Amino acid sequence: MLPLDIVAIEQQARRLRAVELQRIQGVVLEHLFQYGQSLIASLRSGAAEIGSALRTLFHTHHHRTDRIRHCD
Repeated sequence: MLPLDIVAIEQQARRLRAVELQRIQGVVLEHLFQYGQSLIASLRSGAAEIGSALRTLFHTHHHRTDRIRHCD
């Protein structure tokens, strides 16, 4: 039976653990980036909808004011 090199096994285990933690960190960062992109797209879409609603509201209000002024 061969003697076990405990120190070498522990060092290799630490190296493998560090590599795996870096891989996991990369996966998490990629998911966060994709989530951020999705969130930005949703916020832009929501802002466009709100802008459209506000334009309609103010445009309608402007025409009502013009009609009232013309009647005077």
